[in-house]
Amino acid sequence: MSSRFEFLGSTSLGQYIPRDSWFHARDPRARLISFVIIFAVVIFTPDMWGLLLGIVFITSLYFFAHLPFKSTWAGIKHALPFIIILAILQIIFFRTAENMTYHWEILGIGISQEALFSALNLILRFLVLIILLNAFVMSLSTSQVTAALFHLLKPFERFGLPVNDLTMVVQITMRYLPLIAQIAEKTAKAQAARGADWEQKGFNPIKQAKRVIPLIVPLIVNSLKRAETMAVAMESRGYNAALKRSSFHNLVYTWQDGVLIMTTLLLSSLMLFSSYIF
Repeated sequence: MSSRFEFLGSTSLGQYIPRDSWFHARDPRARLISFVIIFAVVIFTPDMWGLLLGIVFITSLYFFAHLPFKSTWAGIKHALPFIIILAILQIIFFRTAENMTYHWEILGIGISQEALFSALNLILRFLVLIILLNAFVMSLSTSQVTAALFHLLKPFERFGLPVNDLTMVVQITMRYLPLIAQIAEKTAKAQAARGADWEQKGFNPIKQAKRVIPLIVPLIVNSLKRAETMAVAMESRGYNAALKRSSFHNLVYTWQDGVLIMTTLLLSSLMLFSSYIF
């Protein structure tokens, strides 16, 4: 039975789903590089056609890697009110030129066709990023991410980059995401027990946003307390990231990993230069 307080069960962040697929069998470094390339292309793609191609490509990855789309859809529904608010603000404050033609007027606010396309572009970009982020966390475990990041950044140690510290920060951050959802769940239950309105009645983005705002301060305070406790615990146990670290699993790069990266580069190029193709 689902509950409106089950943030931990409804979030997919930090929930790695192992699958017997060709994509999961690839080297973590190749998968990480592929995701980083797609993330960068989605952020810098200027055209709406490129974002639509991104939705098609990433959705195909879900079927190709046998990833469930249910949790991703739940994440989209939770983020949709905030995305709609940002889109409305984009329409209100969108300005390109002083002599811009307004096609509609609502409550004294002029709305142009360019503003609507800009808002739609913003919504699509956020949707693609949410879908891609969920695919990332479901197909790469925290240990695989840290191992891949460690090996990819290892050559930069010659230039003074603290690779061990950086990978440890990434690992702790990813492992803290489910804990933050657990803290939010406990805080929401405590607020509801004290009379806070947590009833879900219909689709009301403004009310949903107001409901989440009181969770922000307790989440920040509890996160800082947990971070301080972990820092003291690591220091008391003599943790030293400067020491040379070994790896339990040896990563092996094959030609199939190269095929994955080249395919990602090809699809990313189609997204980035879609305005010249369509």
